[in-house]
Formats: sequence, C-alpha cells, structure tokens
Amino acid sequence: MNRYGPASTERTGQPASRLRSWFATHRAGRGQALVELALILPLMLVLFGSALDLGRLYYSQITLDNAAKEGALEAARDTENLTEFDNTQPCDASTNRVVCLVVNEAKGSLISIDPKDIDLACDPAPCPADPGIGDTVAVTVNSDFMLVSPILYVFFGGQTIPISATSIAQIGVDPAPGYVLTPAPTPTPTPEPTATSEPTPEPTGEPEPTPTPDCSTPVVSGSISITPGSGKSDNFSGGATTFTMTAPTPDPQSADCPFTYSWSFGDAVNGSGQTVTHQYADAGSGLGNYYTVTLVISTPNSPTWTGTETVKVTP
Repeated sequence: MNRYGPASTERTGQPASRLRSWFATHRAGRGQALVELALILPLMLVLFGSALDLGRLYYSQITLDNAAKEGALEAARDTENLTEFDNTQPCDASTNRVVCLVVNEAKGSLISIDPKDIDLACDPAPCPADPGIGDTVAVTVNSDFMLVSPILYVFFGGQTIPISATSIAQIGVDPAPGYVLTPAPTPTPTPEPTATSEPTPEPTGEPEPTPTPDCSTPVVSGSISITPGSGKSDNFSGGATTFTMTAPTPDPQSADCPFTYSWSFGDAVNGSGQTVTHQYADAGSGLGNYYTVTLVISTPNSPTWTGTETVKVTP
C-alpha cells in the first residue's frame, strides 16, 4: 500500500465538503434577507405614504392662507367690494370680486374652495360705507382635506380634516376732500398823490378817458363746491356721472371789477364761468382714481386767486 494513498484521498475530500457547507449557508442567508424585506417593506411604504400625506396637508394649508390674504386685500381696496360680497353667488369679476380672488387662488391646487366656505366680517360691524382709519376687514376661508394614508386616520380622527385660514387687512380710507389754498397777503400799495390838473381855459368838449379801476386781489373765504363728491366715469357701462362745480364768490364784487373764472378739470379739458358741469372720459389714475380740479379767479388788472379741489372718478 502506498503510504500516500489514503492520505491523499482524505485531502481531496475536504474542499468539496467545505464548498457544500458554504453554499448551504449562503442559501439560508438569502432566504432570511427575503423574509426580513417582506416584513419591513409594507411598514416602509406606509411611512412613506404618511410623509407624502403630511406634505400634501401642509401645501393645502399654505394655499388656504394665500387665498384668505387675496380676499382680504381685495375687500380692503374699495368699499364697493364690501357691500357687493355675497358667498351665496358664484364668482363675478364685476360685482363679487372677493369671491373671485379667493376661488381662483386655489385653482390648480390640491383643494377646491366653494363660495359658501368664504366668510367676511368687518370691525366695527357691520361693514361701513364710509370707513375710518383703523377699520379692518377679516376674510375666513374653510375647506376639507382628504387623507390617503390610513395610518394617519388614527391621529386625525378620520379621513377628512377640516382646515381654515383667516386674514385681516385695514380698509382703505380715501383722503379728505381737497383743500383751499390761502393766498399770501398782498401788501396794500401806498396811494400816490393825485396830481392837480390845471384848469383848461376853454373845454374842448371831448370826454375824458375813464380811468382803469384799481382792482385788488380777490378775497375768497369759501372753497370750490363739487357735486357729487365721487361718481362713475363717462365710459362705464352703468352710466356717466355729471359733476357740477361751483366757484366761491369773491369779495369785493363791483361792476368796475368783474371777476372771471377759469377752470382746469385735470384731464386736459378747461372751462369758464362761476358754475360749470363736466364728465370725465375715464376713471383717472393713481390711488383712489382722483383728478385735481384747479380754479383761477382773476380781475381786469390781473390779480388772481387760485384754488384746487379733488374729485374721485370710479370705473
């Protein structure tokens, strides 16, 4: 017997046994990993869906906040928006602008807003037709958010979550009607002595020229009167408003010193006379749609008085 025969047989059998053992262990490890993945995967999917649901809820709350802000700013912009607000009617860009801005702000988002879910309240109540500084308007918007992840039902008490947002804005106040410019006092000139004319031996019979009256600067104690104080523009479909403007009566008033009245209505149109009427062709420009009306009262010797007034023209 070769002394290396049995020994070589034992040496060649050991690697095969180890290889079979490694394959058996590897198969058992793969099977354990698959079982663990099958147990953990549903939990991971639930957690991932819950995170997405919370993100959707946060985004919907932001949308609701922005819609409430848009409605409050539009309501505070003009008192007509306060009086025309009606959450029982759909969006109307002419007569129900607050509802329009709130509803349109949520378009394309994860939630929708119905007009009946919009509330408007003023402080002080009810909403004033002529607000003062410090009066506010609050717009509240409500909606329902639907959860998708069932695990969140437990924490929020069901699939539907009511959400709301409120925004407060100070109601815009029109500036006070125009003001009267008080002219600077004109010093009274020292009268020059009248030269004594020498008697004419024989009158020529021709009439003496009438001297120009010494008219002083008009003294005005009143202000320009405009009726009404505000109104629609000429091109508005609801009809035009004719503004009647009356100049104050200066003092002194005499036949030798007649006054002339020159008007500038602020839209490149002029007029004359103590009482005039005017219609504006558009709603004006700037905050509040105002025009500045200028009046110049003058005398034959050119001393003048100038006053201004503002008129609001709405679309």
